[in-house]
Amino acid sequence: MTVVKANFPPYGREYPGHKATGRFSDGKISVDFIASALGVKEVLPPYLNKSLTLEDLKTGVSFASAGSGYNNATCKTSSTMTIERQLQLFAEYKAKVGAIPDRALFIVCSGSNDIVEHFTLADGMSSPEYADMMAARAISLVERLIGEGARQIALTGAPPVGCVPSQRRMAGGVKTQCATDRNQLALMFNRKLSLEVAKLAGRFRGVNIFYVDLYSILGDVVQRYKDLGFTNGKDSCCGYVGFAVGPLCNIGSRLCPDPSQYVFWDSYHPTEKAYKLMIDEFIRRYMRYIH
Repeated sequence: MTVVKANFPPYGREYPGHKATGRFSDGKISVDFIASALGVKEVLPPYLNKSLTLEDLKTGVSFASAGSGYNNATCKTSSTMTIERQLQLFAEYKAKVGAIPDRALFIVCSGSNDIVEHFTLADGMSSPEYADMMAARAISLVERLIGEGARQIALTGAPPVGCVPSQRRMAGGVKTQCATDRNQLALMFNRKLSLEVAKLAGRFRGVNIFYVDLYSILGDVVQRYKDLGFTNGKDSCCGYVGFAVGPLCNIGSRLCPDPSQYVFWDSYHPTEKAYKLMIDEFIRRYMRYIH
């Protein structure tokens, strides 16, 4: 059983009802804002929520597993679901709801945990080899989703992983700058992935596939945090010295007085305010690709 959980305070303090729902933030996260912007629903529930109605299922759910990645070794470290297990759950979901609507949007977002894992445990791969492996796994996942009936897929690149609080502390030097090696690997992966997405789009003519440049979206928020109304763009609101996520961000942790002044909620994840700004930019850039 995974210890990577967020179903306890202070997670969710800004969420409707001040409820900790498992979202790794103080409130809503990216997919909630996307669902709302598309006029589907205000929050996107997890598929494994046993209280969901058939209508809840038909209007969209999340199969995300905290701490997971494209590399099964990443999932093993955190005891989280592999890609294969998430696909099994999707097949189960299809059996419940029947046909997938042609306009359904599939969002594939992974890779950050893999990048952290590469620099934490010896995997025997060079960074270019590791980036190629990640991209191959991502494309394989998309191909399988297409085989399952997906006709509209947004595939995101990795964010600037080296700029999250934990990686600044681990590898950013005495000034806790962004960890260059993490960001370089993220960019290697993103270049490979964007090229492969273009090839996929050519192979599957009836499928709408587009690449999302998450690196520049979050990177812009981190770089321009003062212009965007934040006072802190490098530390986490919850926890001590940048090492707090899941059980390490808890009711007894140091907590900033106002999360909306911070880009990062815990040592890995943005605040609700930062997520909202990121999705506003996502909508501005990519809404025209969504049919």
